[in-house]
Parts: sequence; structure tokens; C-alpha cells
Amino acid sequence: MSKKETLFQRLISSRETSDIDFSKVRYSEKYKIFIIISTVIVCSVFFILHLTGYDEQNKFNLVPGYQWTGQTIKAEFTYPVYKSVLTYQNEVKEARENTNFVFVLDKSIEAISIRKINSILDSLKAISNPDFNELSLQDEISLKTLQEFRALPNNQRLTKINKIRSLTIQFVNNVYDNGFVNVNLDKIKHTEITVRISANREFIYPKSSLNDRGTFLTKLQRFASLNFDKDASAVIEIIAKNVQPNLIYSEELTERARQNNEKSVPKTIGIVRKGETIISKGEIINEENILKIKSYKSSQQMREENIITTYNIIGSIGHSAIIYSILLIYLYYIRRKIFADNLYLLILSVSLIIVSFVAWITVNFYTESPIEYLIFLPTLSMLLAIIFDSRTAFYSTVTMALMISGIRGNDYSTGTAMLFAGILAAYTVRDIQSRTQIFRSIFYIFIGLGLVIIFFGFERSDGFDIILPKLLFAGVNSVISPILTFGGIYIVESLTDLVTDLKIKEFDNLNHPLLLKMNEVAPGTYQHTMGVALLAERCAQAIGANQLLTKVGAYYHDIGKISKAEYFTENQLDIGNKLDLLPPQRSAIAIREHVNDGIELAKQYKLPKRIIDFIPMHHGTTIIKHFYAKALEEAKEKDILINPDDFRYPGPKPNSKETAILMICDAAEAISRVKEYDKDEIIKRINDSIDEKILDGQFDDADLTFEDVKIIKETIKKIIIAKSHQRVVYKEIPQKNNHQN
Repeated sequence: MSKKETLFQRLISSRETSDIDFSKVRYSEKYKIFIIISTVIVCSVFFILHLTGYDEQNKFNLVPGYQWTGQTIKAEFTYPVYKSVLTYQNEVKEARENTNFVFVLDKSIEAISIRKINSILDSLKAISNPDFNELSLQDEISLKTLQEFRALPNNQRLTKINKIRSLTIQFVNNVYDNGFVNVNLDKIKHTEITVRISANREFIYPKSSLNDRGTFLTKLQRFASLNFDKDASAVIEIIAKNVQPNLIYSEELTERARQNNEKSVPKTIGIVRKGETIISKGEIINEENILKIKSYKSSQQMREENIITTYNIIGSIGHSAIIYSILLIYLYYIRRKIFADNLYLLILSVSLIIVSFVAWITVNFYTESPIEYLIFLPTLSMLLAIIFDSRTAFYSTVTMALMISGIRGNDYSTGTAMLFAGILAAYTVRDIQSRTQIFRSIFYIFIGLGLVIIFFGFERSDGFDIILPKLLFAGVNSVISPILTFGGIYIVESLTDLVTDLKIKEFDNLNHPLLLKMNEVAPGTYQHTMGVALLAERCAQAIGANQLLTKVGAYYHDIGKISKAEYFTENQLDIGNKLDLLPPQRSAIAIREHVNDGIELAKQYKLPKRIIDFIPMHHGTTIIKHFYAKALEEAKEKDILINPDDFRYPGPKPNSKETAILMICDAAEAISRVKEYDKDEIIKRINDSIDEKILDGQFDDADLTFEDVKIIKETIKKIIIAKSHQRVVYKEIPQKNNHQN
């Protein structure tokens, strides 16, 4: 029974089976334009749309302690000054919390309680009568108490009952006068309660005078013990069950009172009259200025029919487009390969949208906490540096920071903090070799955010009560960002064919099964591979290319030779060359097959595409010169035409500096092993080989400059010279002459 595929496996397999269609989409100009336009529109929405209707921070960066750099503003009309949203919400909350509990007075309870007590006492008077029914009182008082009262002489019993009646009624009246509530006093948070007497009458009762069931029983015990001594338990029995609360808590009336108190909280703190100066140019901004400016702009909007005008929409689209264009211009002129690839462009654009959305959330989610420092821009900066390069991450970080600043209403301080922290984060993973290195970014992210928070806070004369919460949120950001970066790397590598250097590093292992097999089956090819890897890594370092990718690509570029190792001269030790027995065309086919064999073997061992690309590209579409020349010689004798394309490798040509370096170093290493060549001849032939490849157009798709080629030639020359130096012959110690004395 076959194992059922998971959803993730089906997604991956469906992507692999549709490579042709996906390739068309990936490099389509139509889809590129769609991505760019969609990104601009989505980001523009975050400038335009706000949950509270109109967001004044989109027009002004209102930060206490800064100078007002705009023109002097005078009121064109009289308008109210509104409290800040947080202030109003806090006052409403406070008003609700300070609302007294509302109780309803049940006037009948007192009369009912006294009537029950009198009824019990009257029954006790008649306890000596022959027709007295004890069952009528068994639920009110105990049998022991009944027997005690029956044992008393009539006169003594009547005297005691009259005393109990007089003092008890007085006690009960006092309890009800102070108020007897039907809830625990501990649940009443305020010092007073409101008592509804009638529909239009209410009284305030102090909590200190109230009785609940607990305080009532305590007072009753004290009252009985002070006034009745031995009869205290009987008095407690008579009163305890028959005195019930007369103040009944009403949840409905309490909630209604809370709502009324909420409505009574004013939204304004004053007015500004027409012609009054709201703020002057150069004036230091304070909380009062901020409230006046915000209220003025809000009042302007409320006086107009359309809150969002056509000009607002056009301006917001232009705003987001200008910021986005910073990244696009860089990609178009400096990173054409990224710009041409819609997948790469989509990753960068989605990163920008994510940051914009989070910035929008921090504006529209009102809280006193500085949640703007939880915008995880450093996460995306690190992710983009790992996926692409630090320079692309830098420009992306600048773009994202500007977008945050714009959406948050020209929030310069938050934008600067995110920019600084993002750049530091990106450069900490510039040469990342291990996933654990990401955690060193925690320190740098916190430094980036913390320095901006502290210095900008000092500039505005903020107290530590303002700075410390910001530093706390910055600390949370710095800890969580590296963790989120891990998740981002996994998602990108799983859902796309992108492979980060962290993944490439896993194959930088000479004990990999493919390399061990090559060393066993094709030892000459293995030695050639190690030589090429050394040359390629040094050349990549010299011109600033990806050293790790170049070296690992060199390790696996010739794995196809494992299948037919004996066809290649480096593996032919004491055997003849089999290819000499074949026609040149057939020999060329046999040589070419190591490219396709290598690709198949690489896929079988699940090598990443970035490494597999080195296998066909290290030969590009070059001609297999030896067999082409041999074919030309034979054709000359037979007077037939030879098609040079029959002797070319299938390609494609190198499409990066790294694959171009490998093509150069592969040929250079092979040339350096020819015994008949001296050092100068080796260098000359290597230079000729490079020049031939340039003229043949092999580097047309690689971003290799003439300056890069010059540096590569010099680097190879130094290494070849260092490898080919010869040692002097050291003298041997002469043996002793046997005849010498």
C-alpha cells in the first residue's frame, strides 16, 4: 500500500511538474507590471484608510519637545479642542469604574421581619397552654429553647419575652436604618452605594454603615451576649432567620448608571476661537499644541462632505510609489537579475507590504504602550540579506523604514530606529555560515533600536518612565526577530526554488556521499575537483563574489564523470584512452554526457538548484576542441563538412559571476596539469582560454566585468606560480669509507 502524500508534498510536486509554465510567469513583463502596480496600490491603502475615519498623524509629525517647522497656523473658524483618544478612553473607563453599585430599597422587608419576630414571641407566651402546638415553631427555634421557655414560671416567661421584644425590635430597626445588603461587602469596591427609593428618588449610603450577612450576624451575637446573657442563643435563633436584607443589588440599574456616567464624560477640554493662533513657526511642540492641531484638522474634515478626497488618493498613491521606486531603481540598474525575476521581486514587494500593514496596525490600534517598536523590520532585513545580499537588504531596509515613517504620519523617530536596527541586523548576517550566528543579531538589533530611543528621548527631554517602556519593547523585538527569521528562511526554501547560503553550507562537506564516491571511482577527477575548488574560491574572494557558493559548486560540477570515469584522461592511469577508438562525433557525445549524468545524479541526491546550475554552466556552450579538431582533420581527408554545433556542450552559459569563475578555473586547472607546458606557457594558455571564452560569448549572461576578468587572471597566475615552484636538490650526507681509519 503506497504512502499517502501530505498536502505540502502535493504542493511541491505540483510546482515541480509545472516548471515550464512557472518559468514563463516568473520572467513575464506582464506579471512584473502587475506586481509593481499591486504593491503601490496596497501600500497606498495604508496611507488612505484609517479605522477612526481621519488620522491627523498622516499630515503632521507631532512629537512633544520638537520644534514646529511648518508655517504659523491660525484658526479659520471657532472649534472645540478634543481630548486625545487615549485620554478620553481612560476617563470613560475611570467614570465607569467609579460608578456606585445601585441597590433597590424593599420597604416591606423590615415590616415582614418584625411581624415574624413578634409572631414567634407571641407563640412563646402561650407555650404553657394545653392546646399549644410545638410543631408550629420547630422550624423557627430549637426544641431545647422551647423546653427552656416552658420550664419558666408564667410571670418570669412574660417578663423575659417583653424584654426580648423591646430590645430586639430596637436592634432590628437599627440594622435596617443602616442598610442590610444582599451581597458581600467585600465585593463593593467603592466607599458608597446608591439606593433607589423610588423612580425619582435616590440616596447615598456610606459603605461603612452597611450590613451584609456576615456583619449582621457578628452584631447580633454581640447584641445578644451583652443584653441577654444565658438567653443569648435563644435571641439569636429568633432574630437570625427572620431578618433579611432590605437593599437588593440591581445589575441592570448599576449598568444603566455606568452608561450615564460614560456619556457624561466630556470629549472636549476647551475651544479655540476664530483668528486665534494655534501654533507659531519655531514654537516648541507640547501636548496642548498637539490637541489643538489635531482638533483643528478633525474639525476641518467634519465640515467637508468628503473625508477622503481625490487629491488624498492621488497623493497617497504618489507617496507610496516614490518610496517604492527607491528599491525599484536600485534593482533595475544594479541588480538586474533580481529585477528580471518576478519571484525575487515578489518576495521584496511582499516584505514591503507586510511592514506597511504592521505599521498601519500600530497607528490604528490605540494603546499607551509603544507598540511601534514591535514592527519586526529587522527580521525582514536579515531574511533579505540571507536570500539575496547585504546591499539589496540595505536598500530594502531603507525603503521599508521610509514606508513605516510615512504610514505612521511622518514618524521620523520610529523610522530612524527601524532603519538603523534593520541595517545592523542585515550586516550581522552578511557572511553567515551557521544558523546559530543569527542569534548574535539580538545584540545588534537592540543596540540599533536602543540608541535611537535613548538619544531621541534625551533630545525631547523624555523621562525614564517614557524611555524604559520603549527599551522593553525594543528588547522583545530584538529577541523575536532572529526566531522569525528562521521561520522565514524555512518558508522561502520550502515554497520556492530559492536556496540560501545556510542551505549551501550543508553541502560544504568533503564527506558527502557523492564526493566520497567520486574519490573512490574517479580519483583523478576528485583531485581535479579539489584543485578547481581552491582556484575558484580564491577568485571569488578576489572579485567579491559568493565564495561559499563558488567553492561548493566546484565540488559537484564534475560528478557526472562518476558514471563513466574511464572515459576521462585524469582517471586513465595504466590504460589506453577508450575515446581514441571511437569516431570524433561519438567521442564528443560521450564527453557531453557527463553533464546530463551529473544533473541526474545531483537530483537523485537532492542537491539544491543553485549547486546543480554549476554542472551544465561550467562548460556552457563551448566546443569540445580536441575532438572537433580531430573531426576537422578527418573531414579534410574525406572532403566532408563538419557542423561545429555537434561538438558543443548543451549549455546554458554561465549566468552569474560564480558559474563564470568555475568555467575559467575548470579550464585553468586542467591546463596547469599538462606536463609539456612550462610555467610561462601555462599562464599564456590560461589567458588565451579566458579570452576565447569571452569572444565566444560565454560570459554574456554573467555579470562579469573586464575588471573582474583581469583580477581573476592575476589571482590564477599567483596560485599557479605558487603551485609550480620547484625545490632545490638537497645534498646527501656522504657514507663513510669502509677503508677510512
